[in-house]
Amino acid sequence: MSVVLDVAGGVLLVVGLLLMTIALVGVLRMPGTYSQLHAQGLAAGPGVICVLASSIATENAATISYAAIGIVFTVLTSPVASHAIARAARRRGDETDPR
Repeated sequence: MSVVLDVAGGVLLVVGLLLMTIALVGVLRMPGTYSQLHAQGLAAGPGVICVLASSIATENAATISYAAIGIVFTVLTSPVASHAIARAARRRGDETDPR
């Protein structure tokens, strides 16, 4: 069972880091605030959740429970933060992306 958890943890870690790397490139390359916010959603959502979920490989109850709390916190706060950033950009006057 330990080997299965190690493989699952490793796969989740690699997937999460891959998603966050793609999101980082997107944030750096996208021209406008809204496009960057879209790319950031990939890192804040599935990327962080996959990295935190990879803690199942530790088989330590405390570590897994802290990761679960972190996942819940990310799921609850990520949409609120994205909305606040988009609202601030709209108030600032970023109606469209400069292309």
